[in-house]
Order: sequence, then structure tokens, then C-alpha cells
Amino acid sequence: MPKKNTASSWIKIREAKLTDVWKISKIERDSFEKPWGIDAFIYEFFKKHSRLWVIEYNSELVGYSVVWIIKDEAYIANIAVAPSFRRKGLASFLIRHIMNEAQNLGCSSIVLEVKRSNIAAINLYKKMGFEIVGIREKMYSDGEDGLIMEKLL
Repeated sequence: MPKKNTASSWIKIREAKLTDVWKISKIERDSFEKPWGIDAFIYEFFKKHSRLWVIEYNSELVGYSVVWIIKDEAYIANIAVAPSFRRKGLASFLIRHIMNEAQNLGCSSIVLEVKRSNIAAINLYKKMGFEIVGIREKMYSDGEDGLIMEKLL
């Protein structure tokens, strides 16, 4: 009898390639009211402190992350999963990958900022061990506060 596939056998995380930028940009536009432009993603490929990873599900690129490694801190600058692939555990899988990579790169913590109203993301980050450590008042262009969240590694 053939071995049953597990969910993780369908998931692959790899370093992003410049050719991925169109798909990354599409996911970005579908995910955020004020998306990064395609040029911002292209620029990230040339920053020495920037790491871009994509997540594939059944060989389809369905999510990405942009992480800045600055001294001993990893900063999640941008992360998203395509709307039709959410609630499948893919974001958790990607965050665990970021944690492992950050630790391998000598980081002692991971930091991110999230809109106060983004309850789904806040709950996910809390489930992954992040804690709210501060508030950036009126951080977003609509005047909404940003919550600073951190996970110690």
C-alpha cells in the first residue's frame, strides 16, 4: 500500500528568484490596501541584509516573506500568503522557516509590526510565540496604530 502524503510533502520553501517577483507582487496586491510596488521587491534582491523566501504548495508559488537580518535581529518586513491559500497552515510553516533561518544566521530575536486591526495575523503571531512589546502610534497611512511584536529565539 502506498504511503499517504502528509501536508508538508506538498509544501516547499526556497529562496526567491528575481523571476518570482511578478507572482510575489500579485500576492502583495491581493493582500494589502497599500501594497509594495514591484520595484520595491526587485530592490530587496540587491540588499545584502535582505532575505526573500517563497512558499510553494503543489509547486505553485502561494506566499513570500521579506526578512531583514540586522546584526542579531531578524525583522519581518513583509509576509503574505495568497488569499485562496490561507487557513491551510502555510503562514505558520513559513514563519517556522524564518525562525530556523534566523537562528542559523545568529539572530537572537525576530521582530515585526502589524496593524492593530489585523486580528487574524496577531493571533497567528501569538500562536507562534510572538509577544506585543510596543505600539507605533498612527504608523499606517490610514492613521491606524501598528503593534510591535517580538519573539526571542
